[in-house]
Amino acid sequence: MQDAPVLDMRHLRATGSTWAASHRLVTSGRYVQLFRSVLVRRDLLEDPATRARAISTVLPRGAAVCRETAAWLHGVDTRAPGLHLRPPRLQCIVPTAVPRVRRPGQQCWTGALPAADVTVLGGVPATTAERTALDLARYAPGYIGLAAIDAFAHAGLVDPARLVRRARELPGARNIARARRLIELCEPQTESAGESWLRLRLFEAGLPRPEAQISIRHGGREVYRLDLGYRDARVGVEYDGDEHHHRTVAQRRADERRRDDLRIRFGWTVIGVHRGDVLGSRNALERAVAELIRHEGVVLGRQTW
Repeated sequence: MQDAPVLDMRHLRATGSTWAASHRLVTSGRYVQLFRSVLVRRDLLEDPATRARAISTVLPRGAAVCRETAAWLHGVDTRAPGLHLRPPRLQCIVPTAVPRVRRPGQQCWTGALPAADVTVLGGVPATTAERTALDLARYAPGYIGLAAIDAFAHAGLVDPARLVRRARELPGARNIARARRLIELCEPQTESAGESWLRLRLFEAGLPRPEAQISIRHGGREVYRLDLGYRDARVGVEYDGDEHHHRTVAQRRADERRRDDLRIRFGWTVIGVHRGDVLGSRNALERAVAELIRHEGVVLGRQTW
């Protein structure tokens, strides 16, 4: 039992295992409670086949996983900041004529679910990458929706132009205007969710849309690459994630040396921002960028977050 990739706690209890025995599997660190009644071996948590098998044990009949869960199964993690260490929620959809399932730990919706919008991943029915990206653009918070679209496009799972066309085919649909705006902001070169959040915040402040992944070259080779920036003003803005930029003093000093070199050798002023600057309520980020690029008319406050 303890070597199984996936354990159904309901089955364990039905075959005589105690709650305490199941609990010990989690407290030992060997297993993670992925859904309310499903345990997954920690070392296989990122394995697509194991993910699919875990989902198949709890997916209601006739349903397809959607939104956050479908993205996770496609290999795109769209969870909000601070939730990446927790198991994803089980989100699914059933066709309009089918009663939705109400269970603790699950979110189930009814809606249009044409066959063209359903694929099978590891034996599990799931909304296609295109439908998943569109659903997240419509229903997730704006910054999560844009990060999802960017990640799907970066992985080559969706074509932004097709998403644009599809969104235009849904006039009057719920939240479709916001989805169209986010899809038009899609940037396949984006390499992290933080870059997506940063680009959306600058755009919603009324600043010009920044260029993504600016290559700084010398002698015919790339020396640095900036997350976002304004080439004419030689102003760069980078998202400094906690894991690679803020954990140690050495990381912070390396960023300082890099940005000093960009300023001295290449004439670029580069601002490093972190999650609190981008997702917080202070407006220092917008003001600083507007001043550096000499842009007037900054809009303070966000609309889709």
